[in-house]
Amino acid sequence: MGMNFSKKTLIWGAVAVSALGTQAPAADWFAKDNLQPGHDPTVYRDENGYILMSTNNNLSMWTSPDMVKWTAKGRIFNDSPQWLKDAVGGKTDGIWAPDLFHFNNQYGVFYCGSVFGKRTSAIGVTTNANLDFSNPAQGWTDQGEVTRTTNSNNYNAIDADVVVTPDGQYWMTYGSWNAGGIRLIKLDPKTGKQASDDKTNYQIATRGGSGIEGPSLIEHGGQYFLFTAWDVCCKQGDEIEQTTYKTAMGRADKVNGTYKDRGGKELNSGGGTILMQRYSRYVGPGGGEAFKDLNRIRFVHHYYDLNGDKFNHIHIRDLVFTDDNWPEMGQPFLGRYLSAEAEHGIMTRAVSGDITFNYTKDASNGEYVGYINTKGSKIRLPMNIMQAGDYLLRYRYANGGDAEATHKVTVNGKTQTVKLPVTGAWGTFPEKSVVYIPVTLKRGGNFIEVEPDQNFAELDRIDFLRIIRDTIPTNGFDNGIKVRLTDKDEFAIKEGGYAIFENAVLDSLKDVSEVFLQVKSASSGKIQLREGSKDGTAFMTCDLSNASPADNGWSMAKCTGDMSFKGTKDLYLTVSGVPGETILGNLVFQSRVVCTQEPCGDPASSSSTEPSSAESSSGTTGLDGIAGVAGKPHLLGFSREAGVRFSAPVKYVLADMQGNILRVGYGEHIAAESLNAGVYVLRYAGKAQAIKLK
Repeated sequence: MGMNFSKKTLIWGAVAVSALGTQAPAADWFAKDNLQPGHDPTVYRDENGYILMSTNNNLSMWTSPDMVKWTAKGRIFNDSPQWLKDAVGGKTDGIWAPDLFHFNNQYGVFYCGSVFGKRTSAIGVTTNANLDFSNPAQGWTDQGEVTRTTNSNNYNAIDADVVVTPDGQYWMTYGSWNAGGIRLIKLDPKTGKQASDDKTNYQIATRGGSGIEGPSLIEHGGQYFLFTAWDVCCKQGDEIEQTTYKTAMGRADKVNGTYKDRGGKELNSGGGTILMQRYSRYVGPGGGEAFKDLNRIRFVHHYYDLNGDKFNHIHIRDLVFTDDNWPEMGQPFLGRYLSAEAEHGIMTRAVSGDITFNYTKDASNGEYVGYINTKGSKIRLPMNIMQAGDYLLRYRYANGGDAEATHKVTVNGKTQTVKLPVTGAWGTFPEKSVVYIPVTLKRGGNFIEVEPDQNFAELDRIDFLRIIRDTIPTNGFDNGIKVRLTDKDEFAIKEGGYAIFENAVLDSLKDVSEVFLQVKSASSGKIQLREGSKDGTAFMTCDLSNASPADNGWSMAKCTGDMSFKGTKDLYLTVSGVPGETILGNLVFQSRVVCTQEPCGDPASSSSTEPSSAESSSGTTGLDGIAGVAGKPHLLGFSREAGVRFSAPVKYVLADMQGNILRVGYGEHIAAESLNAGVYVLRYAGKAQAIKLK
C-alpha cells in the first residue's frame, strides 16, 4: 500500500508544506505508449499538426494534432515509379526512408529504392506546391531522379535527408554501409536536384565498411549535427535478438564537415557518440531523423518492442542541448510535455545489477527503475523546458522498506538531498506516493540526475510543475496548433489556434485584482484561458477590441473572469474572432495596487522585517527568459534620481521588459539613477507591479 497522507500535508523534500490545491487527475501522471508502427520515419511539423511517413508503403501519410493519435491519410504512389524500377534493375524492394521537407515555397518528399544488400540504388523527389493537412497525399508531382549508385560505387544512394543552412542553402545527406559511408551533396533549391555550382560528393562519415546508414542533419546554434544509425537493423519478430541498431552523432562547424564526436574523434575515422542503444524492452532505437518543431528540435526513430509484439514502432523525442551545444536524447513523447519516465533516462551503473528495469501495470507506462543502490550509479534525465522559473518536481517513488530513504537529486549542477518516507510496498506507485522538490529551471535544456544516498527507493516518474507567480509568458507554451514563434521570439497565433501550458500551479496568485494581456497586431477578437483542454471551460476572457496602447508597439487588453486561482491545471489559450495573425506577450496577474502617488508611500504593504522565504536567496524570480511586460494601466511613476522607496525593508526584484533581472536585494530603497527611463516590473512581498521610471 502507498503511504497515507493527510489532506492538508504533503512531503516536500525534507520539510512539510501546504498541499498544492486540487490534486491532478490520474490521466496527468499515468502514461502509455501508443505503439504507432513505422520504419525509418520522417515527421514534418505543419501549423495544424504533424505529418508522419515511413518505409515500404508507397509513401503513405499519417497526421496527428498531438503526436499521440495518428490518422491514415492515403499514399502518394500506388507503385514505385518506373524510372526507379529501371534504375535498380527492374524491381525494387519497395520505397524506403522518405524525408518530407519544405524548400523554395514548396514541399518535397525525397525517397529511395534499392534491392536489399546491393548498391544499385537511387534517390528521387516528388513535389507539391500546396500541402493540404486534411488530405496531404494529394497533389504530388514526381520530379524523378536526384542521384543514383551502382555496384561500382563504394557508397549507396539510399536514406536521404535534407537540411537548410541559415543563409538558405539546401544540402542532402545519404548513404548506407560500405567503405564510402555517408555522403553529402548540395541541392538546387528550385528543383531539388544537385546544384550546378558545387558538384562535389562529400564523404562526411564512415566506419570503413561496418554498419552506418540513415543519416540526418540539423542545424542548431550555428553548428551542424549529423545523426546516423549503426550496425544491424530490421530483425524483428522471432529474430529480434539479432537487431543491434543504435543511434550515433557528431558535430561540425560547417555543413560539409569536419564532423567530430564529443570525444573529438572524426566521424570519417569511425567516430561517433552513441546517443541511444538497446535498453529495457526497447530494441534497436535508430533509423531516425531530426526535425524542427515550433519551439524545439525533436528526433523521430523506430524501435522494436521486446515485451510486446516484437515489431517496429516509433518514438518522437526531444533533443536537449547542453550549454556547450551538444545534444542528448530526451524523453519519448507519451502524451505529456512536462513529464519524465525514469526508464527512459540515461543510465550509469556503478556495479552489475544496479539500475534495473521493472514492469508492472501499477507504474506509469508499465515500467519503473529499481535497484538504485550503489554510489556511482545514476539516472540522467535531459528535459526541454519552455518557461524559465520556479518549479516543483513531483517525484513518484516507492519505498517498501522499514526506514526512510534519501536520493541525491541534482538539477543543472545544484544538488539536494530528498527524503523519501516509507510508502508500504515495493513496485506500486499510487497517485499520492510522491514528494515535491523545489527547483529553478531555465528556458531550454535542463538536466536532472538521480543518485542513491541512504537506504533504498524505486523511481517511476517525475512531473515538472511550473509555479505561476504573476506572469505567464505566452512564448513559454509547450505546444499548440496554428501558433509559432517569430524571429523576435514572440508568440504568434491565428484564428482557431490554441496553445498548451501544462502543469501550471496557480496557488501563488493571491489578491489578484486585474489581469492584462500584452498584444500586437490585433483590433478585434477574444483570447480565452481554458482549463483542461482546448474545449474546456473558459474562465478568463481578454477582449482585444478594448486594448489600450502602451509602450514599444504593444497594447494591453484587460481580461475578465474568475479571479480565484488555485490548484495545478493544464491551461489552454484559445483565440476567436481575430483576423489573420496576432502577436501576444505576457499574461500579467496584477496584485492589488497599494499606493497611487509618487514617491510610493508603501509599495510593500508588509510589516515583515525579514526577507521573504517564498523566493530563493539567489534572487530567482521566474522572470528569466520571458518576453517583457510592457506598460499597462495604473502604472506607478517614480523619478530615477529618487528611486523607489519602501516604508519598511522588503525583499525585492526589479526586471526590465525582457525579463532581465536588474536589481535584487533586501532593504528600503532601490537605486534607479543609472537605469533608463521606461517601464519595469517590480516584485515585492509576493506581489508584482508595473512601474514607470522618469
